[in-house]
Amino acid sequence: MVEAYNYFIGGYIPKVSPKTNVHDRKELKNKYKSIVSLNNANPLAMIRLSPDTQIYALDVKEISMEMGEAAQNTLDGKPEKAEEHAEKTLNLFNKLLSRSDEYGELKHKPSRPGCELRNLVAANKEDLEAAGFTVAEDGFLSINKEKEFKIPTKFMKELKDKCEYMSMNPMEYVEKKVFSYAHLHRSDIGYAYASSVYTGMLFNSYC
Repeated sequence: MVEAYNYFIGGYIPKVSPKTNVHDRKELKNKYKSIVSLNNANPLAMIRLSPDTQIYALDVKEISMEMGEAAQNTLDGKPEKAEEHAEKTLNLFNKLLSRSDEYGELKHKPSRPGCELRNLVAANKEDLEAAGFTVAEDGFLSINKEKEFKIPTKFMKELKDKCEYMSMNPMEYVEKKVFSYAHLHRSDIGYAYASSVYTGMLFNSYC
């Protein structure tokens, strides 16, 4: 059913298990609340949906969904499969990092979510190296086969949370123009200037 639905909305089928991505009523309600809160907290933006932008947004969503599932499997799966799941997580991590860098070069903008992923690695570098991971200078990750493998629990949890955010809001990472900022102190009241849009037009001649 999930694959059929995704196919009919445009052939978009992320490679994730329905067991981890189909929600019951309570989970769906919490997910909806998260999306509403996310929308209220973010600025209103105008996005020019070129083919490159659309493909990139879908890539961010797809890769982040797959990576989030792999990170969760690393944490909660069978211990004997942990290294296998971790290796899959790192492959997807490096794939998204490369894709982000490509899009950044294309748009002549800083790489996103590449910068955020690199900051996450930098904050957990010592734990990653102690767990048998190799951290390259450019932020790419690999497993050092000469060291004993351990699960970097903190990093995997933070990466999973970041993946959930990226999969819910991939348009955050594309080129766009902001024209109305959200309220700075509360996330439940929407855009700070939405109620005064037409009032501002009255004073346009004074500017």
